[in-house]
Amino acid sequence: MKNIICSTLITLIVASMAYGAVPVPPISVVVSDAAGKAAFKGATNSTGAFATTKLQAGNYVVQLRSSSPAVKGNHYAVVVSSGTKKVAASAVAGEKLAGGGVALKVDVGAGLNITGQVATEDKGAVNKNGKKMVWIPKAIDSNVPGHWVEEDSPEAKLNKTRSTMSNDTVKRFQENSYVPSR
Repeated sequence: MKNIICSTLITLIVASMAYGAVPVPPISVVVSDAAGKAAFKGATNSTGAFATTKLQAGNYVVQLRSSSPAVKGNHYAVVVSSGTKKVAASAVAGEKLAGGGVALKVDVGAGLNITGQVATEDKGAVNKNGKKMVWIPKAIDSNVPGHWVEEDSPEAKLNKTRSTMSNDTVKRFQENSYVPSR
């Protein structure tokens, strides 16, 4: 998990440097507690950042959604954190943000707030030959770190078919108690 978070943070930093901190369209942020009660409502700023006020300790769900048509056709990296707890998602399609939205769950310690960042991942990334580049995150059980590849490369095409599993699913596989649903 730490590798995924580091990968995503590096993506955000590289994306900001490579794209000149591409402005992120407004994204509404709703933070709800475990009972589903809204604890914070706000929006990201022009750099895609947001922060709540201090919250009670507990589990919260951060919901991100945008009504801006500018999010469509882009992919985003999202990082949400509270203290040392961090949750990250990469390659989030803008269409998901414009549709039902995206939700991330984070555990908040006493007296802490939730901060977050949404950054455009692949808009305008080109190499010296003028070819568009895409970010390939580190795969589970791989020694290859996250890296940039040309969009039309076999590795990029393979990455589009790659699926991900939740940490709970991986744990169940490891405990031999996973039963796939049909």
